[in-house]
Amino acid sequence: MAIKVLYIAGAGRSGSTFLSLMLAQHDQVQNIGQIRDLSEAHKDKAPCSCGSSVPDCAYWAPVVATLATRHGTDALQKLRAGMAAFGQAAGADTNWGDAGVRQTLQQDHAEFLTLFGDLYRAASEEAGGRMLIDSSKSVDLCLALSLLPEVELHILNLMRDPRAVAVSWAKVLKRPKVLRGRTRNWAGRQRRLAVLRDLAPERFLALRYEDLTVDPQGWIGKIQTWAGLEQDLSLFTGSNTADISWERSHLFPPANATVLKERKETIVVKPAESWKREEHAALHAMAEELTFPFAETLGYRRGLD
Repeated sequence: MAIKVLYIAGAGRSGSTFLSLMLAQHDQVQNIGQIRDLSEAHKDKAPCSCGSSVPDCAYWAPVVATLATRHGTDALQKLRAGMAAFGQAAGADTNWGDAGVRQTLQQDHAEFLTLFGDLYRAASEEAGGRMLIDSSKSVDLCLALSLLPEVELHILNLMRDPRAVAVSWAKVLKRPKVLRGRTRNWAGRQRRLAVLRDLAPERFLALRYEDLTVDPQGWIGKIQTWAGLEQDLSLFTGSNTADISWERSHLFPPANATVLKERKETIVVKPAESWKREEHAALHAMAEELTFPFAETLGYRRGLD
């Protein structure tokens, strides 16, 4: 049986946790959050959104146990090391559209890819075969998933105005050099995602966060249909309000800490405007310097009107 994965890719601070929660209201979907951080969350006994720690979670505990049975008790440590090595190799040659480059990655990282695939297989089995919503966003790991023949991968490219992303990152990143690096990475991720789009355009969908907030019902329905799910918009109680059940969401830090802390059961989907304030003008200028004019090709424009 194919392992169905809807992978939310793109930059951090773009609303991926928020989007994953809405998608997880469909009864054929399981929200696994940022599975890339599972090894760290398990080691640190981080809290899961279900109320238990990750090692004691009714969902994650059997997933990890299955992985340990297949790959040894140090499976999560191997996974973390393998991710780092694969990411370094994928970043060294981003010509992913070349079959030879992909074949070399498959051969050189065969052990990691087998382990990576078994992680998703265990997650899928524990979810009863439901489609997994992975909001890891890492483009390198999205590439790794695309190299696994057992995975039926849908890539949802979630974008947000790079100036809004920069303002959001500035709340938690206090070193200007790091903030500039994250902002520059916004464009880099989009360029690499374009390569993955061209490899399987029918399983790639681009979504601007700004468009989602204007028409949440339309976009959730469109995503469901694109992903092969029967359309179900029963979560919406109004044009932009939705009821949220956390039953099939098992999220853990460092996914959006505010979302996990508040654990809202009713959400209001509305455009975010506070990032446009004049007090953030320096951040706007920095983001425009690093991401424009490329950002214009994705529908963003200079000026905030």
